[in-house]
Amino acid sequence: MSEPKRMHPISIVLQMLKLIKDAIIPLAVGFIAFFRNLSEMFWWSPFALIGAVLLISGLTAFLHWYRFTYRIEADELRLESGVFVRKKRYISKHRIQSVNTSANILHRLFGIVKLEVQTAGGGKKAEGEIGALSKEDAAGIQQFVKRKEQRDTETDSIEDLSSVKRAGYTLSFRRLLAAAATSGGTGVFFGFLFAITQQLDNIADFNIYSIAFDWLLEQSLVLSILFVIGSLALTWMIAMVGTVFKYCYFQITKQGEELFIRRGLLEKREITIPLHRIQALKVEENIFRQPFGLLAVSAVIAGGGAESDKHSFSTILFPLLKRSELQHFLKEIVPGFVVETAFRKPPKRARLRYAFVPILISMLITGVLVYFFSWYGLFAILFILLTVCFCVLDYKDAGVSWTADMLTMRYRELSRITVHVPRKKVQAFRESQHYFQSKKQLGTVKISVASGGAAGSSFKVRHLAEQDAQAAADWYSFRS
Repeated sequence: MSEPKRMHPISIVLQMLKLIKDAIIPLAVGFIAFFRNLSEMFWWSPFALIGAVLLISGLTAFLHWYRFTYRIEADELRLESGVFVRKKRYISKHRIQSVNTSANILHRLFGIVKLEVQTAGGGKKAEGEIGALSKEDAAGIQQFVKRKEQRDTETDSIEDLSSVKRAGYTLSFRRLLAAAATSGGTGVFFGFLFAITQQLDNIADFNIYSIAFDWLLEQSLVLSILFVIGSLALTWMIAMVGTVFKYCYFQITKQGEELFIRRGLLEKREITIPLHRIQALKVEENIFRQPFGLLAVSAVIAGGGAESDKHSFSTILFPLLKRSELQHFLKEIVPGFVVETAFRKPPKRARLRYAFVPILISMLITGVLVYFFSWYGLFAILFILLTVCFCVLDYKDAGVSWTADMLTMRYRELSRITVHVPRKKVQAFRESQHYFQSKKQLGTVKISVASGGAAGSSFKVRHLAEQDAQAAADWYSFRS
């Protein structure tokens, strides 16, 4: 039994900053709404509000630090927290799947780390989290949760440990720049920018989009095009910087039955992934990388993880590989997912099913834009041509393949995605057919695997030949 420990005192500052960050938008809205007419208010009112916010957040952060303790007792990691309501969380080491650490600038300045504990039943958030502790204490907890039988620990020799095979890949600076330039993160930045401008529109008495559109109408066509191109180039560069910060010093190492990932420039992260937690392997080729034979590899993890994407709960295993390097990478890092694929493709009669709805929607959107924006809307005709190209690629890329114990699915979102799923990892298999598919003897195959989401992660291939969809269902149910 160990004595209860508190986090490093710097966690007070970290928690205070987190509270202010979470509340910054509603505080800004309230501040502007309340102090819009400053002539009728006391001149010191804004400063009083800021002082009150700092005082309350500082007091809350101090109480959070003072009431939070952690300790190791028997086979459990015990976390106790709560100011008014005391919460006790006991996590058995036999339930713990991985212990991940990260360190932002403040952490690194004081030589501490943030520790997150993931369990098999965990969701998007970590089962247990310690915001600031020394590297020695973090290493002690990581050593504690190593899931080895005691007899193995007693009989292991130096020769046994040295014989454990290690394999690893490091992302070079050249590859990092290529990954950043082709990441497609511009769309994510535009989404963030849209959310910010919407908040500004709600706070202020002017519409940013209306002002920008009116300004563009007053300019020449050449200047308008240059403005749009310059805006896209700027957002692309910002997205590149974000990708560089995220994947700088990326390294993946396999030792025994665990993968270790390190990455990050401003915030250094260390992630541990037991191989048995990998439910599916995804190979993603976005529209910028596919023509150059480049791809990214990620794994769908049971229970999510600190590094998981918010929607798919997948963890990047390597940000950028050449297509010719993929098989060697899989053999070295995740040998259980090496398969040769011979896809069963959708038949020719499925081409209309892939094209009808997307082209119809694009034509309706183009018609609306032409109606409201006159000749400017004619540029939307390019949208129809891009939609046709996408439908052709969607049809050509789709397919399913399987071996005795592995199912492979390929489909297209904006990127071409190939998913490898072991039969024993499939949680649910669904073969469906709607009315229009039945007229063409087509069907859809959809599977689900366990991940951090409540419904898990799902993958599907549409408009396969009816007999192929049925054959896949027979494979899963052992009827084949």
